[in-house]
Amino acid sequence: MGLGTKAIVAADGIVVDTNEKLTASMAQALYAAGVRVVIRYAPLPGNSAKDDLDAVELGALTDQGHTVLLIQHPREPKYNELTAATGLADAQHVIAYALSIGYDPKLPQPDGRPPRLGLDMEGLKNPGPDSFAHAKAWVVAALAAGFAVFVYLGYDCGLTSAQCDELAELGAYVDFLCDAGPYADRPAPKKGYVLKQHLQSTLAGVGVDRDDVLQNGVIYGVAKLPDPIAPDSGDPAADITQPMAIPSSLA
Repeated sequence: MGLGTKAIVAADGIVVDTNEKLTASMAQALYAAGVRVVIRYAPLPGNSAKDDLDAVELGALTDQGHTVLLIQHPREPKYNELTAATGLADAQHVIAYALSIGYDPKLPQPDGRPPRLGLDMEGLKNPGPDSFAHAKAWVVAALAAGFAVFVYLGYDCGLTSAQCDELAELGAYVDFLCDAGPYADRPAPKKGYVLKQHLQSTLAGVGVDRDDVLQNGVIYGVAKLPDPIAPDSGDPAADITQPMAIPSSLA
């Protein structure tokens, strides 16, 4: 089972990300609550994928009518020292994992765009040139594999605004998602953010982070901006819905 074939009609809808394993009934409940796009996780090299998106869950979500985005876990901050080599290795792993569960760029979303892979940049131990080299290697590999890319920019993301602009120049389908922190504390890509995350809440019995849509039509399944929710107060670094992973070689 992979990307479903049910026709999706773009409409006002909610975007959420979650680390909960979703069943068909949970997917149905989220859809009934107005969700149209769900962001789920994929593993780092050497780590278990038991709680991550798999083929059954992907089919349940897309058959219900959800668009699915797949983002790779970040490392736990104390292990989060990045280089060009880690960027390439991580990208190769998430690409292979995506293909193994049927998340295939040859099976585009109904708007004609390929499925989207996400790079999570937060909690870096070594912000600087090496972290940008990681991000660039990851984005280049994902684009070369035929995927669209979104880059999650969180606390200590290690990227400057200019470096984000350089990533955006690598391909048309490179977009940015801002975490729940203040914009003033995050990079400011020239092309802007497509999504703005909020802290954890519960929707239809599922623990989620809601992601406000900031650009009409960029994230398929949402044609127009839904009503935004109020700004958060709290520390996005403490948000438990952003799970960190320890590479098995370091555990």
